[in-house]
Amino acid sequence: MRHDQIVCSIPTYTTEDSAIRLPICGNYDYWTALTHYFLPKANTIEIHCWNEEIETIKDVEVLFKDKKYEGNLTIFRGENDFALTDYLLKAHLNRSGEFKWFTVNLDMDTSSVFHSGHWGTELFVPNATERDIAFIKSVIPDETIIVQY
Repeated sequence: MRHDQIVCSIPTYTTEDSAIRLPICGNYDYWTALTHYFLPKANTIEIHCWNEEIETIKDVEVLFKDKKYEGNLTIFRGENDFALTDYLLKAHLNRSGEFKWFTVNLDMDTSSVFHSGHWGTELFVPNATERDIAFIKSVIPDETIIVQY
């Protein structure tokens, strides 16, 4: 069975008062669908937040036991369980309707299954099957730049 790597760049914009990239499609439905699809393939969830995102960090840290600091990032890592899955799928937006986390990684042990970067607008799937690729293409916005290799 052939496996490819897929990189997707969702078209974005920023506002004058925020550095957070927002998808021009106006929502994160693609992200929710992809996360829901890849969560069963992962046993570990990792979330990266910028250290200055105090409100988001307080929100996240009650769900994770493992927290570390790397440079300007606070990194949370925990086992994929119902509480984390529910949190990812239902609480991924802040009060302003922006994506909460700079990075979300879904891993199987130490291998990446799904990577979401730059506030849910840059996506990477290593070892994507033909079925994975078809699903990804069916839910991402039409304007998305896709690199497959």
